[in-house]
Order: sequence, then structure tokens, then C-alpha cells
Amino acid sequence: MEEEDDPEFDLGSYKQSTARNSTNNVDAQGELFKKVAQSKPPTYQGELDPTILENWLREFEKLFGAVRCPETSKVGCVTYYLRGEADLWWQQNEATIKALPGFNWTMFQEKVRDKFYPSLLQKQKAEEFSNLAMGNMSVTEYYTKFIELSRLATESVSTEKSKARKFESGLTTDFQLKLYGQVFETFDEVYGRAAHLYALELKKKKELAKIEGKEKREKRWGKTLETSKVTRTTLRSKSTTITTTTSATTNFQGNNRQGGRNFNGGAKNSNKENNKDGRRYFCKRCKNNHPGRDCDGNLVTCRACNKLGYRKYECFSKDPNRNKQGN
Repeated sequence: MEEEDDPEFDLGSYKQSTARNSTNNVDAQGELFKKVAQSKPPTYQGELDPTILENWLREFEKLFGAVRCPETSKVGCVTYYLRGEADLWWQQNEATIKALPGFNWTMFQEKVRDKFYPSLLQKQKAEEFSNLAMGNMSVTEYYTKFIELSRLATESVSTEKSKARKFESGLTTDFQLKLYGQVFETFDEVYGRAAHLYALELKKKKELAKIEGKEKREKRWGKTLETSKVTRTTLRSKSTTITTTTSATTNFQGNNRQGGRNFNGGAKNSNKENNKDGRRYFCKRCKNNHPGRDCDGNLVTCRACNKLGYRKYECFSKDPNRNKQGN
């Protein structure tokens, strides 16, 4: 009776149910991988740069949250995006690492960091973060560097308040004095205040530069006007000198004409005196009228009779009947 009451175990139905569940799991896993692939996540080559590694892990943390990836599927998804040395390392150590007690996504991250972020490099980055200061960086540049290094030294800034204190201590003395007396509970608070002060400082510098540029332009313009004034004064002085010199030269030429030879080398007597007896002789050499004389004022010699005071065309010996004219 008891055997009849016991339900009969159906092996065929069990196998079919298991196959369906397996198929469903494969389909779900495939859909999950497809969603991850559509986001085009970055790959990791095994670079010995902790910043690259941390950025890679952080990208997958955000991606897993977006696609609601189960904890058991995270390692399988992320290892598909290992390349180069990182991929070889995982192939050689996958079985050993997965066999560790309590293996999960968190332990995988620890093992990757142990391999590609060795303790010596961790110590160097910790010291770099400890000595980090704003210096000549802008507040935004300092903030970005602080975030980058703080992820590699989480022990020293484990709380928001410790981050805020560390960030404030690295600001320039000028900014620390402006923030003196204020208490910041979070990192974002001190960064926001410092960024606001930095923006005001830049605005002030731009305004001062604008004023200085205006003053320089006005100064240059004033010098230009002064130079122009001096130039005009000099030109007037030169013009006066030239006018005076021209007047003196004219007077000198007039005086020369009155005293004897003119500026062009004419005879000592004026044209009026030469023309008082009606005689004319326009010299082709000096273009002046000096009958009976050469250009230097000396009496000419007649080529017909060798007498002084007239030329051959005026000679009486050629025309005995010509009325005599005074020499």
C-alpha cells in the first residue's frame, strides 16, 4: 500500500526540466553579455599603471549596476575584456583563483591589483598623494589629480571629512587664508568653495589686465600725440629756416645785380644802361643783353678793325656812310 501511495519518480521529466532550466540560464547569460557588449566597455592589457587599472574596474562597476548583473556573473563578464598580458595571466591562474574559498567579484579585484599594482608601486603612489599640493595648478586640475590618487590611497582618506581636510591642506596659502575658520564636513563642500574663490580670482585678474591694457594704450596714444606735436614744431622751424634762407638768397642775388655781375654771370651794367644808346646784343651764352662787352663785362674787340667797344657787325670800316654811334 505504501509503495502504491508513494509518487513514482519520473526520470524523463526530471531531465527535461533540468534541460529547460539550463537553456534558460544560457539564454539569460547570453542576454546579459549582449547588454554589456552594447555598452562597448574598455579592455585591460595589463598596464603597470594603477590609474588605468582602477578606471577599468570602476567602469565595470558602473556597467554592472546599469544592467543589473548578478554577483555570480560579474567575473565571467569582466574576464572576457582582458587582453594581452592580463589575459595570459588569467588563463594560467583562473582555476587556482576560482578554487579559493569565498571567491567572488571582490576577490577577483584584489587578485588583479596584487598582480598589476605591486606593493612598491602602491607605496610610491601613496607618497605622491601624501605630498600632493595645488601649486601652479587650477582648482579643477588639483581636484582631478586628488581624485585620481585618492583611489590609490584609500587608507589615508577613508572618510569624507578626512578627504576634505587633506584637500584643504593642499591648497595654496592664499586660498587657505580665505577658507580659514570654515569647517567642511564633506570633500565636495571644500572643493565647491575653493572653486568659487578661484573663479572670482580669475575674474579679478581679467579686470585688472583690462584696466592695465587700457592704461598702456592711453599712454602710447599720449606719446604718439606728443611725438606728432614735436614733429609739427620741427617742421614749422625748418619751414621758417628755409623761408629765411630763400629770402636772404634773393636779396643776395639782387645785390649782386645792382653791384655788377648778376647771379647768372651777366655784365656789370644793367640792361637799361646798355640800352640807353639803342644798341642791343643778346648773348647766346648767358642770355643777357650786353652790346660791346663780353659776359665778364670786358670790352670786346672788333675783328674787322681791331678796335674796342663793338663787334664786327657794328664796325664803321665796313660801312663808311653809317652814322657814327657812341661806344
